[in-house]
Amino acid sequence: MNCIIIDDDPIILKQLSTFIYKSDLLNVKGMYNNPVQAFDAIQNNNIDLIFLDIEMPEMSGLEYLEEYKTKYQIIVVSGDRKYALDTFQFGVTDYLLKPIEYSRFLKSVYRSIERNNNFMLDIEKKRFFVKTNDEFQRIKLNDIVYIDCSGNNHIIFTRKKTYKLKNDIIDFDIIASNNGFFNIDSRKLVNIEMIVDVKEGNLLFDDDYHVDSLTVPRKIEEEILKRMQQR
Repeated sequence: MNCIIIDDDPIILKQLSTFIYKSDLLNVKGMYNNPVQAFDAIQNNNIDLIFLDIEMPEMSGLEYLEEYKTKYQIIVVSGDRKYALDTFQFGVTDYLLKPIEYSRFLKSVYRSIERNNNFMLDIEKKRFFVKTNDEFQRIKLNDIVYIDCSGNNHIIFTRKKTYKLKNDIIDFDIIASNNGFFNIDSRKLVNIEMIVDVKEGNLLFDDDYHVDSLTVPRKIEEEILKRMQQR
């Protein structure tokens, strides 16, 4: 999810950006001291979520909500509880009270992800979210090596990690329609960009990935070689 931070406190700007980087769930598209400065960024950066302070110069967070009734998700950030009722009347996602704890920040982001959950739109943005052990993980399409949905679980092998998921979490057909993936049989996909070499019916990958090789039929091997030559 793409987000921006609007707050006139440099300490909060730094803290939130650090939390976002640590969580690896969001992309920060900008940090601003008030909503006026953020107008262009909101319009031009495909924003999903705004962290919005209340007390700011030029335009307060409440004034922004009252005037624009934004279609974006809003997580209000404030040092005072007194604005909470007013902000929730505008349908904000959550209200973070300063000083902000990382665990509380994560709960707000998880809530935002759940409200924003649309697998088709996620794939268009080249990523999607999965929930494992009550925690959300962001999986980028270009990090996926191989997907196996042939069994009772969906298994996703990425550059850094392997995910074993319930079979209703991801939409195989939507991912399969992405040009970067090749359907090696009815329920298995491989990322063409991740293949290092093809030898004697085996697709070979980088040693650092969580899958070393895959065996495919001769016909599939030839088709993959053609696709690799087109890269």
